[in-house]
Amino acid sequence: MSTHPEYDALIVGGRAAGASLAQLLAKQGRRVLVADRDEFPSDTMSTHFMNMIAVGALKRLGVLDDILAAGFRRITRHRAWIDDCCFEGPAGPPGAFSLAPRRIVLDAVLLDHAVKAGARFEQRTRVDSLLREDGQVVGAVLQTTGGERREVRARVLIGADGKSSKVAEWVGAQEYDAVPAMRPGYYAYFHGVEPRPEPTLEFWFGGDQIGFVFPMREGEDCIAFEIQPEDFDEFRSDHAAAFDARVRRLPDMARRMQNAHLEGKVIGVKGIDNYFRKPYGPGWALTGDAGYLKDPITGLGIGDALEQAFMLAEALGAWFDGADWEATMSAFQQKRDQTMKPMYDATLDYVRMRDIGPAEQALLRAVVISPTLMRSVAYAMVAQLPSLLSPAAYGRTAFVSRFLWPVPEAAKT
Repeated sequence: MSTHPEYDALIVGGRAAGASLAQLLAKQGRRVLVADRDEFPSDTMSTHFMNMIAVGALKRLGVLDDILAAGFRRITRHRAWIDDCCFEGPAGPPGAFSLAPRRIVLDAVLLDHAVKAGARFEQRTRVDSLLREDGQVVGAVLQTTGGERREVRARVLIGADGKSSKVAEWVGAQEYDAVPAMRPGYYAYFHGVEPRPEPTLEFWFGGDQIGFVFPMREGEDCIAFEIQPEDFDEFRSDHAAAFDARVRRLPDMARRMQNAHLEGKVIGVKGIDNYFRKPYGPGWALTGDAGYLKDPITGLGIGDALEQAFMLAEALGAWFDGADWEATMSAFQQKRDQTMKPMYDATLDYVRMRDIGPAEQALLRAVVISPTLMRSVAYAMVAQLPSLLSPAAYGRTAFVSRFLWPVPEAAKT
């Protein structure tokens, strides 16, 4: 059998992380094969949410119009409830919006664009083992459902196979900054929930749980909860009943759910581990959840996967063109970690946070019902943010504000 590599890149996993990387590499003119054990289009566990930065990544990939054409609504408002106090604002600067696409659509669109760019895709194909020569990964053994096992050689093998990555396991990718799972999470799809006048991402904080409503297509929403570990048994005994009861206890949701019905089952997980993994080694690399994962509470997972694809495609492109492997991939790891670490830390802080008590709730209600007090608090809060937040949290907040809402030059003078 020939030992000459058939492909420049063999990507294990064809969902958002792998498909976006495949498209970018194919556009460079690389020979790319994507293998996934699932049949497509198909669903997968997901946060679904894509903020305005992730939407920008979809536009850069040239797939945004296809997602919008599938009927997914532009989310232009964000609404946060702290118990029965409500705060609302725009999803971003004028013209900006978020999205919550179904993965059965998003992943299929990304794969379609990868194939159109020149990548080859094999579904219902699992990776049984890796091929190694002199300590370096040189390919993998593939097994297609109903077909024969075969060896496929590539210059680099990329694990885009999610949080339970077999590639990461086989190469022994080292974890660091790891934190065990902290909160169980559940979500379900509903049809017929009474909508807000404008598509609005809604959050509910109270009772040490967080509830979400993600508008999807017209008449279709994803509702989700993150709960505390001590509440897990309640959900485990009867997912649907426990979920429905919690939804209807949220402010205004009992009324809005009157004509709603559940699609399929309530989907849940006891918790998501948090980690960084070294994303490369001799002949292999990791991307998406295989290389970096955090609690889904901040809804950044899909956007992070797309951003990693851009970073890794640039690094691999340089290496394919003759750059040193170790230097190039070390720089990729450093860039990935510098980009992702601030929100990784912020997410962990967010998950650990408990809700305010009854006395604090009473004070908050007193402020909210008085427009004059609310205005005063808003002005005072901006001035006091450096002392209210830790230096790291304030730095992250200031960075995000400069990026999302840049101040016009005229306003600075």
